[in-house]
Amino acid sequence: MKGREALLYMRSFLENYRDEKVKHSFYIEFSRRLLVTQLIERYAPKRCIIVDLGAQPFILSCALKLMGYDVIAYDYDPDPYLDIAKAYNVKVVKCDLERDSIDMEDESVDCAVFSEVIEHINPYYINHTLSEINRVLKVGGKLIVTTPNMHHYLEG
Repeated sequence: MKGREALLYMRSFLENYRDEKVKHSFYIEFSRRLLVTQLIERYAPKRCIIVDLGAQPFILSCALKLMGYDVIAYDYDPDPYLDIAKAYNVKVVKCDLERDSIDMEDESVDCAVFSEVIEHINPYYINHTLSEINRVLKVGGKLIVTTPNMHHYLEG
């Protein structure tokens, strides 16, 4: 399944979801999530291991799972949206990316997604966070980082 197809497949589940914030997030951030899925389709090997860091509400994680990737989602506070991840069989690990180690072997991940998270990391802890991502990425693995772009929201 391609990225657009995976995201759209989730639409009816999310439109019936109890939390309005998730519904809005699905539509407002659709183009960003679509871009990330397209980058993964282009640069990550098929059926590889992907970690989605700072993944809540797990929309992107679930789309990647639907696309056939082995996804492990890490988040500081996964509980409010854990049922979304469970609905699509995404493994979720509670992790404070600023202080904790990513609970994975060295060089065990093909691709790491860090989408709309880096701007939330305290500058004091950014070295730890990026070192942990680097540690778990395989040599030649891909890191996909996105940050908010106010111009996009103002013009979009």
